[in-house]
Amino acid sequence: MLPDSYSPRRVHTPRIVANLSLAAASVVVALGAAEFLLRTALPPSRGYFTLAPGTDWTLTLAPGVIHGVEGPSHFRINRFGLRGRPFGDDRAEYRILAVGGSSTLCDALDDSEVWTHLLEVDLGRTVDGRQVWVGNVGRDGATSRDHVLHVKYLLREYPRVDVVVSLIGANDMTSALQQGWRYRPRAPITEPGAEHEQVPWAFAQLPGRLQDQAFYDTHPVPWYKATALWQLARGAKQALRRRRATGSREIGLGLQRARLQRYTAATRIDTLPPLEAPLSEYRRNLNVMADLASAAGVRLVFVTQPTAWREGMSDAEERLLWFGWIVTPDTLRRAYFTTRAVSRAMARFNETLLDVCRARRLECVDAAHVVPQDTTALYDDVHFNEHGSRLLALVLAEHFRGRPPFRRLPERAPAAPR
Repeated sequence: MLPDSYSPRRVHTPRIVANLSLAAASVVVALGAAEFLLRTALPPSRGYFTLAPGTDWTLTLAPGVIHGVEGPSHFRINRFGLRGRPFGDDRAEYRILAVGGSSTLCDALDDSEVWTHLLEVDLGRTVDGRQVWVGNVGRDGATSRDHVLHVKYLLREYPRVDVVVSLIGANDMTSALQQGWRYRPRAPITEPGAEHEQVPWAFAQLPGRLQDQAFYDTHPVPWYKATALWQLARGAKQALRRRRATGSREIGLGLQRARLQRYTAATRIDTLPPLEAPLSEYRRNLNVMADLASAAGVRLVFVTQPTAWREGMSDAEERLLWFGWIVTPDTLRRAYFTTRAVSRAMARFNETLLDVCRARRLECVDAAHVVPQDTTALYDDVHFNEHGSRLLALVLAEHFRGRPPFRRLPERAPAAPR
């Protein structure tokens, strides 16, 4: 007979606690071992990637939303994080790198229709027989602060680049308007703290080992988020998202909603906020890009931003627009600048770019005054349809063909004997 004080629970509790402690200790040891292996055994990621390598989409367009583009469109990013073909023989290529925002990336267009590919085909070869290569590192939403970092890091990492073509301005302008009268200048991108804060926005993938990725977070993170295990899980989640995005996608419905939001907005603003501060930052960033290209021995060609904005747009054309919003502090709802106001703002940013080119004697293609401001070239505010992409490629090809190495310099006549 068992004693009255006997309790199965009292007998087994110490054993259960011991087993749980052993299991917990085993988990801790296993996690520690895994952390050590991840920190030491896995090779670090090398290089900065503006676009996620291996992206491969087939895009179908929602009917009646993106005018002037026939689908489906194929969108691929190579292992260098570039839209375009891989690098070839270093000695046999003349390389042009296109830096910009979504007007450069042109993600609604097929790989064969984007203006960077068309420029490559149009130029063909230099007079000395080198094959032209054009790579596209456009990034949606990127501003000149991002482009400074693109020029700084990518020219170091890529095989020799001969020219940087930069179509920029729209995102700097819209960023300034979004902040409106509350705009506060940011620290120059050349300051280490400002660069550290901007780097995660400028690139899709950064160099270093897994545990180093927490270094790029703009805010302090808990200790566990600085572990290689956490960063591995984070990377796996991002890769899963990209894999889900890979394949067939329909685009245009989000654009349709954004257009409707602007068209039905209750508040329209026709007066521009002060633009002196954002224009000063834009000018500074353009000059830094020029300095970096010059230091690398790379030719720099700026391109002004074509847009659809103009006075006297028809109601049907207004319905295609979605840029120019500002969040007003009193309502915390989006109000929109009028087309006339946005047009004036963009003109000032384009003129600033032209001023920098004149002052620095840089090459500049004023595409804003060549590409038509209507639906023959653009399917919304700033994005090219197939015809607009073709027009820009032709304008740039004409610029390049008038200069070496696509045109031989005239030989100097021998000096007359004295």
